[in-house]
Amino acid sequence: MPSPRNLLYKFPLRGRVSASIGASALASAVFLSLVHVAAAAAAPGVHEKEIVVGTHVDLSGPLAAVGVAVKSGLTLAFEETNKKGGVLGRNLTLVAEDNAYDTKRAERVVNAMLSRGVFAILCATGTPAVAATMPTVLNKGILHLFPFTSADDIYVPSQPLEFTVDMPVAAQIRFGLDWILRERGDLKVGVLARDDAFGRGALDGVNAALSERKQRIVQSATYEPGARSFAAQIAALRKSGVEIVVLGAVAQETFDIARQAHARGWFPVFLCPSACYVPEVATLGGVAVSGLYAVATTPNPYPDDRDLKLRAWVKRYERRFHTVASAQALRAYLNARLFVEALRRSGPNPTQSGFARALEAMPPWRDPDFDALPVDFSPRDHIGLHTAFLAQIRSGRWLSLEAPSRQR
Repeated sequence: MPSPRNLLYKFPLRGRVSASIGASALASAVFLSLVHVAAAAAAPGVHEKEIVVGTHVDLSGPLAAVGVAVKSGLTLAFEETNKKGGVLGRNLTLVAEDNAYDTKRAERVVNAMLSRGVFAILCATGTPAVAATMPTVLNKGILHLFPFTSADDIYVPSQPLEFTVDMPVAAQIRFGLDWILRERGDLKVGVLARDDAFGRGALDGVNAALSERKQRIVQSATYEPGARSFAAQIAALRKSGVEIVVLGAVAQETFDIARQAHARGWFPVFLCPSACYVPEVATLGGVAVSGLYAVATTPNPYPDDRDLKLRAWVKRYERRFHTVASAQALRAYLNARLFVEALRRSGPNPTQSGFARALEAMPPWRDPDFDALPVDFSPRDHIGLHTAFLAQIRSGRWLSLEAPSRQR
């Protein structure tokens, strides 16, 4: 599989124009116009009454809590859009497949979706699955939009049909660690991270934050993705006197690490990226996760939220899916609504390249029904958010600690 950094993009020719010698200018113009319309109508995933959008998420593996939430958030947004007449006369159809957080399975389901014909891959989840499939999607001339992964090397450099909303994990960790060290003073910093692109991004963020303070990491340790035992890594970090542990971990791993550290009588400060910012970590972790910090870009929605519109959305979501709403579900819902808005701006015959231009040209987009952070793209910047806030687990729930701060 080629690296996303070294892709050669191949955009298929949508139509050919030929005109006999001596044809009138008017006839030629009409012909070109018809070819243009036919080309636009023939864009993959676009049909007379329907636009097909694909996603692949983890529904059965270690990131299932996130994957199920993402699928549900997209589903709710598409259902609400279709009830209002769809987008310029077309309904939205979501094809959602389980990648099980496995690269081979992700490749199979994505190839199947591409063979069927989809307009975009929207909100795919899981760094390994995204890294394995994104090159194929882009080389087919299909949009790859707003994936749920923060690994830095997936987005650098940006590509014409590739857009992401969330900050890369290095930027998240740099922001969070700087905030904590500012508030709590200099602490001995350690890192415990997955041995993959996501974990390396977290490590990069720590190094960036500490270099500004002329500090170094006291101890770092890695583990294989999906590990459940962290005894050796915890022992090494503890022995070195680490006071704050930065985690390059997903939700289940964060939960296990915190509980195992607590069981051994070790209580460092923990900081993790947005991948661990799910309600289950706060509600099920008990005292072991109390005080854990996470960097986030979307608030965790609660039924008693002070925002009445958000409270109403939680009620709709939980009534529809019979499960607790999460920040990932809300982010997917907001991403889907952003997709719908850009699709409307693409015109009656949307194409992948036309959609990309519409998204780049949009002014900073803030969902009209929610007090969400503004998402802004440009031809030179396909990362929509450069803002974040810090959250902490207190009394079994996530509490936002600070207003968003811009990062560049």
